[in-house]
Amino acid sequence: MLNILQSNVIQGYLDRGKSPEEIANYLGRVNDLGPLEVITIRSAAYDMLNEDPAPAPAATGEPVLAVITGGAA
Repeated sequence: MLNILQSNVIQGYLDRGKSPEEIANYLGRVNDLGPLEVITIRSAAYDMLNEDPAPAPAATGEPVLAVITGGAA
């Protein structure tokens, strides 16, 4: 399991057009990672590449305000 920083690094490389193979190989070399860690990065990159983007909220033309009730004790 990757933490949020690691996921963001991988996503950044994907956004720049790098393939999951390129990302895993590069990060493996730079960070002196073992084969299992490289496989984990490659697998995570493929998962991120293939996941569906989050649906955009419906645009109704009116702003939405969420009211949070409660308070500090």
